[in-house]
Amino acid sequence: MPLFRRSTPDHFAGLAEAVGHAVKPLAFGTGEGSTVLVGTREELALCVDGTWTSWPWETIAGGSWKGESRTFRWRTVEADEHEVVLEDANRLPQLFRERIEASTVVQSVIATDPGHVQVVGRRGLGADETVRFYAVPSGGADLLDDVTRAAIVAETDRLRAEYF
Repeated sequence: MPLFRRSTPDHFAGLAEAVGHAVKPLAFGTGEGSTVLVGTREELALCVDGTWTSWPWETIAGGSWKGESRTFRWRTVEADEHEVVLEDANRLPQLFRERIEASTVVQSVIATDPGHVQVVGRRGLGADETVRFYAVPSGGADLLDDVTRAAIVAETDRLRAEYF
């Protein structure tokens, strides 16, 4: 297996049409058949059997690359989970981390009973630079609890006032 794998035009056929703008792939991984996972400046895109699906970086909450199983996983801020097996991930894991960090503008953690909630402000990396906030519960925090929701709203308002 070569150290660096070059892309071919076939790897990205139809991507620009699918996302609605010109793209410059920054890193990509290939899977079985014609499966391609590609990171651009603005989004992560997956092609399976010629059909592209894409996620702007600011809508991706996190993910991981497991080298031993060659599995790339990611989840969205809406809690949708995705997984693809790649024969070759190339620089995609490094780009994934860099793009997530680049789209994160501000983070704050608030204590709840039980657990805590991370309030995150993310910005689009393309033409739409709107900052969107979302809340990530952990340790048993309940986003439907009235006290927790009020704390999230107050923290989001504080972050908007302080940073924007």
